Amino acid sequence: MIDILLLVGLLVSMGSFIHIHRQSLKVELDKSDTRNTNWYPLIVISKHQLRQAGIQINKILLSLYCFKVAATFSAFTLIELSEYQLSSTITLMLCFICFFAPEGWFLIRKNQRKTLINNSLEFFLRVLLVYMRAGFSLERSFALAVDHGLSKKHPLYKELKLFLFELSAGKDREFAFNSLFERTGVMGIKKLANLMLIGSKLGTPLIDAVQAQLDGLALKKNILLAKKVNKKAMHTTFPILLICFPMFLVLVFFPAALQVMNVLKMLVEVL
Repeated sequence: MIDILLLVGLLVSMGSFIHIHRQSLKVELDKSDTRNTNWYPLIVISKHQLRQAGIQINKILLSLYCFKVAATFSAFTLIELSEYQLSSTITLMLCFICFFAPEGWFLIRKNQRKTLINNSLEFFLRVLLVYMRAGFSLERSFALAVDHGLSKKHPLYKELKLFLFELSAGKDREFAFNSLFERTGVMGIKKLANLMLIGSKLGTPLIDAVQAQLDGLALKKNILLAKKVNKKAMHTTFPILLICFPMFLVLVFFPAALQVMNVLKMLVEVL
C-alpha cells in the first residue's frame, strides 16, 4: 500500500513539474485588478520573482500547490520505507524542507534566466542598431531584431514578443519598457528604457541611446574581463612564488652563505 502511495506521489510531482516547466507565457495587459496580490499562502517567494523566473503563477497555482504537497508526501513515504529510524522532529524538518524546495528551484531558474538575457542583450542591441540605422521605426526595428537576432526558445525572445504585443495593443512605451524590466529584472533593459524615454522626450535620436547602451555594456564587459584576468594573475602568482622561492634560496643565498663562512674561517685562522 505504501508503494502505491509513493508511486502516486511521484506521478503527481512529475506531472505538476512538467506542467509548470512547459507553460507558455501570455501577455498581461490588465494591471488595474486591485485584488491581484504579490504573495500567496505557503509560497515564500513573490509573484514578481516567479515572473522573473518565467512563470506566471496565476496559470499554475494549482499545479504548484500539488507539486509541493506531492513532494512532501513522497519524502515522507520514502522516510517511512527507509531502514533508518528517524525521530519525529527530523522527519518533520525533512518534510518541511521538501515542501519549500520548489521555491529554491524557482530562484535558481530566475538567476539562470537573468544570466541568459544579460549575455544576449548586447548582441540583440547590435542587431537593433543595424535596423534603426537602416531607417526603420523603433517598433519595426525591435520586431526585426527579435525575429532575426534571437532564437525562439530564448527567454529574451519571449519577453520582447510580449513587449511588442503591448506596443501594438496601444500601450505607451514607458509602460511597455517598465513591464519588460519587471518581467526580466535585468538592469541593462532598465537603463535602455531610461535612455530611450529621455531621448524621445528631449528629441534626441534613439540611435544614440542604443549606441550609448552598447558602449556601457562593452565597458562593463571590459571591466569584468580585467577583474577575471587580475584574479587569475593572483591565483598563478602564489604557485610561482611557492616554486621559485626555494630555488632562489638555493641559487642565491646558499652560495653567498658559503662565501661568508669561508671568509669567517680565513679571519679565524689569521687571528
